[in-house]
Amino acid sequence: MHLIFLSRPPVPGMALSCLCLALATATVPARAQSADAAASTPASKTAAPAQELETIQIRADRQQDSEDRFVARGATGVLRSDAPLFETAQSISVVTHQQIEEKQLRTVAEALEGVAGVSSGAYGRRGWDDFIIRGQISSAQTYVDGLRAQTSTNVLRSEDIFGIASIDVVKGPTSVGFGLALPGGLVNLTTKRPQAESFARAGVSYGSYGLKEANFDLNYAPGASSKGALRIVGRASDQQDPTDYVYFKNQYLATSYNFDLDGRNELSVIASYQHRDYIRNQGIPQNYEKYGRKIFIGEPDRSYKVDSYRLGANYAHYFDNDWVFRQNFALSKGSSLSDSVFAAANARFPLVARQINYQDKQDTNIALDSYLQRHFQLGRVGYELTAGVDMMRERSDYYQRVDNINAFNADRPVYGVTSIKEGKPSWNLTYNQYVGLYLRNTFKIDEKWIVGLSGRHDWTRVEIQDKLGGGSISNSNTAFTGSASLMYQVNDFLAPYVSHSTSFMPVTDAGINGSLLNPEEGRQTELGVKFQALDRRVQGYVAVYDLRRRNVTEYDATLGYSIQTGEQTTKGFEAEIAASLTRQWNVSAAYSYIPTARTSQSLTASEIGKRTNHVPRNAGTLFTQYYFSPDRLGWNMGAGLRMQGARTAQRGSYFVNLPKYTLFDLNLGYEQKAWGVNLAIKNLLDKDYIQGTTPNAQLISFGSPRTVVLSAKFRY
Repeated sequence: MHLIFLSRPPVPGMALSCLCLALATATVPARAQSADAAASTPASKTAAPAQELETIQIRADRQQDSEDRFVARGATGVLRSDAPLFETAQSISVVTHQQIEEKQLRTVAEALEGVAGVSSGAYGRRGWDDFIIRGQISSAQTYVDGLRAQTSTNVLRSEDIFGIASIDVVKGPTSVGFGLALPGGLVNLTTKRPQAESFARAGVSYGSYGLKEANFDLNYAPGASSKGALRIVGRASDQQDPTDYVYFKNQYLATSYNFDLDGRNELSVIASYQHRDYIRNQGIPQNYEKYGRKIFIGEPDRSYKVDSYRLGANYAHYFDNDWVFRQNFALSKGSSLSDSVFAAANARFPLVARQINYQDKQDTNIALDSYLQRHFQLGRVGYELTAGVDMMRERSDYYQRVDNINAFNADRPVYGVTSIKEGKPSWNLTYNQYVGLYLRNTFKIDEKWIVGLSGRHDWTRVEIQDKLGGGSISNSNTAFTGSASLMYQVNDFLAPYVSHSTSFMPVTDAGINGSLLNPEEGRQTELGVKFQALDRRVQGYVAVYDLRRRNVTEYDATLGYSIQTGEQTTKGFEAEIAASLTRQWNVSAAYSYIPTARTSQSLTASEIGKRTNHVPRNAGTLFTQYYFSPDRLGWNMGAGLRMQGARTAQRGSYFVNLPKYTLFDLNLGYEQKAWGVNLAIKNLLDKDYIQGTTPNAQLISFGSPRTVVLSAKFRY
């Protein structure tokens, strides 16, 4: 079974050629290789089909075992390769499923707090995932199972962490592997898939601020095989917020199935649905001291309602001569409706000017990635070749109207909309699409030197139709991006490397003349060392980097259009480690130092040298979990530390100092084979701290006070 991607191509001739290439690679077997190559072919690819079925089964089962590891050894979803992280000349962090469980992480934003070089939740608890990677806002850089989930920052995504098996964070430019991308990096979420054992799991939680949650995870594996296995995952949660009238409700359901095909073919499909109903915590004006931190300046009965649907399929075919063809497909649909009330510009207590922001956003995203891959052994050189084509088409229908309403009087707080002055609506239909050809070459010489050379060429098109005014603007671009790396494995413990990579990102913002602005560009040079120990149960890296982002695009509310301000520069150091020191003791730690995160070139002279918003100079985390029994039954205890250095946020005349803070977390659990209970305490010492500000730096958001969650889980 092969999935074919059809859409309106940005460049008709080239798109047709790309489709032909995809079809050809899917249906035409490669020619037989030399005798040397054949001799080096693994038995799993040259044996009879029945033996291949058994070998592939072992591969699948081992892959599923990764859900039970604290330390990740690879990141197949983002690397498109089984290469170990230790042999990858790039900074990649993996938050495994066991880490999610042990740290009692409840959102993707929480999980990213423990990753070196990443700042999350800088805009507060506003209902979707915000994160900054290496000093660059990367919230729109979310991928699911290796395919882009969105391109627009207006898509209010907050993926349910209960349906996620692991989280991969790739740092630095990623265009050579994933097309249009900002230079900071990306986050890839790997969904839970069927395993090779049947089980039934369920859990309930109750905690601070009225938290109520129930979840289940069912897996049916006939014959104790992942072939023909079915998995269904679901969760429902409801929680209030420390801010008055703010709440978050979430329902999630996903089902996945592995087809029982012959030994040369694999097919897995997944379908998911998520519904969210929430009132966002938008923050409060800076002169809040008289009014406290719980005061809400919006309207209690006006919420966001967001629905997300996704259908995905992963296919693989193993040829006789060791070539492998893989194809990854996803169709995503999103709907967001809101009539929420927010503070208007220049918000100050006691009289806060307010607006109703009517939003109706409907998005459809189709993505397809097809590639051929093979490993050759050419004498002293091991060579892995990956060649492919990927495509994406996104349609975004966005209606918005902002109305001015009666102000909120904090001295005499009364809610209700008593006067409305309608604003001018906007209704845009945006098409964003690309076709990309990529080639990745990895050479391993004498089992010591690893050379990576990759290149990619993209054809993109952005079109925006004004549904009210009747006009339209469009822009087509082509770009070549690449990466080169060199790694030397000193031994089985140390591997220094150097790499250079580039990126580009088309923008959907219009400038002074109404035409679309130029794509943003990025480049990075990185020098680092990978290390491992204890039979690969310890994995980590240290790295320094120099990252530059050009044609930085920002909307200027005063001018009424977007401008490209110039260049941002980030230079920093990172260190990260995850270790299973014994079967009973797990430890992880991360530290980042970013002395330079500034505007290095700008059309506005006063902006040059200013530090990038919400980027701390120092940040770090430490976590440890200990099981009192070697079989991990009985009591266990964990503790964590989260440190965030001082930051600033500024926009125009607004400037906010965000002081440094350190938080402590604690959890205590008791496990038996059929059940378990856990008590998790976040912000144990109830530290008061400012988490961030709104993008315009007018409102500040306080971090979560001490929260306590008691959970019970059951296994069969």
